[in-house]
Amino acid sequence: MSCSIGMSLVFRLGDVGFSLAAEDLLEIREEDPRELFSADASAAKLPFRDGAIPVVDLRRLFGVPDNPRADRAVRFLVLAGERGNWATPVDRVLGVHPASAFTRCPAPLLSRLPGPRPYGDVELWRDELLVRCDALWLEQCRRGI
Repeated sequence: MSCSIGMSLVFRLGDVGFSLAAEDLLEIREEDPRELFSADASAAKLPFRDGAIPVVDLRRLFGVPDNPRADRAVRFLVLAGERGNWATPVDRVLGVHPASAFTRCPAPLLSRLPGPRPYGDVELWRDELLVRCDALWLEQCRRGI
């Protein structure tokens, strides 16, 4: 999708804002999570095209509290990964914005934390700090969640 180059998607998990390169995004879907997380399934799957893709809960990865309104329709970001497509639920999608709307802020303290981190930088957008995500990096970190 050439029109997404240089653009970033802004979304929220709870009160935490995130940004992600729009070129990593395949689509945004709205689904009823009760149908995806059945009691007999070991892992959630999202129907996608001719099959199903894994659903990864980024809340656990980032330590964001559960959404108390999780019983209603939820938006899922479908992301391209190195090992295949995957999806993650988000609370809100705030839009896609050009790179010029963001100021990258290095986070040296974060780089000293042990273990794999799903982010390395933060960005300033409309006077708000956002966690800058990378879909391939998230894919590597998701193994532990």
